Amino acid sequence: MRQATRTLWALILLTTMSSALAEVRIKDAWSRATPPGIERGAGYMTLHNTGEQARTLTGASATWAQRIEIHESREVDGQMRMQALPDGLTLQPGESLELAPMGRHLMLMGLTERLTQGDTLALTLEFRNGGTLNTQLDVRGPDASTSQSSH
Repeated sequence: MRQATRTLWALILLTTMSSALAEVRIKDAWSRATPPGIERGAGYMTLHNTGEQARTLTGASATWAQRIEIHESREVDGQMRMQALPDGLTLQPGESLELAPMGRHLMLMGLTERLTQGDTLALTLEFRNGGTLNTQLDVRGPDASTSQSSH
């Protein structure tokens, strides 16, 4: 009986996490193609929280990268600097969050394969409290910008 109760609570928790993260919508997820020998890249997208609770993006994972962190580029004393955001990014209810060039982005490190224009790569976004959300990054040309279509 005790094991059945534990199993039921585990299922309820997983169902709650899955439905909660289903409230996070992802739009226009993309990355730039990388030249041969480059082991870093960046991922961009817009996230929108349609739910009633805040959701915190803490990182991501993929089979084609050793590590993915959330970073932010900003101008400091006339120079662009990049820093990791280890606490992640919180989306309040109804809020949209843009990950874009020269701003907040996913830093793709230790690429195990070249990012080639036209490829679509599986990516798992990670949220506080262990929730995950699967998406795909469309790989655009090396000169791509946020205004380009991903198709």
